[in-house]
Amino acid sequence: MKKWIAIVLVAMMALALVACGGKGAKGEGIVGTWKLADGEGEAQQAVQMILAMGGTMTFTFNEDGTGHMKMDVMGQQQDQNFNYTIENNQIVIDGAGADYKLDGDKLTIQVEGMAMIFDRQ
Repeated sequence: MKKWIAIVLVAMMALALVACGGKGAKGEGIVGTWKLADGEGEAQQAVQMILAMGGTMTFTFNEDGTGHMKMDVMGQQQDQNFNYTIENNQIVIDGAGADYKLDGDKLTIQVEGMAMIFDRQ
């Protein structure tokens, strides 16, 4: 049961990033499409389970500060546009901020201690 709760928490964390209204601006280095590849810490087991069950999540960040998130986890599909900015070492997606780290073709987004790792596509 704990695993299912963790899966739901990871999915909800991603949805929280695109839930509100916000502003847009260029994000150097982050422009492109990113696909969920792994997790760190508390999120690692849940992300690996999502991926093992065929779940997918992608973020696309455009140069103009707009983006798109597409997710399919356990039959729950989400397809949503958003605006983003890069502010104070955070990516702010539609008003919700998250710490991020860009390391080559790996993007790590961390929200409330849960980190998701995305690969550049």
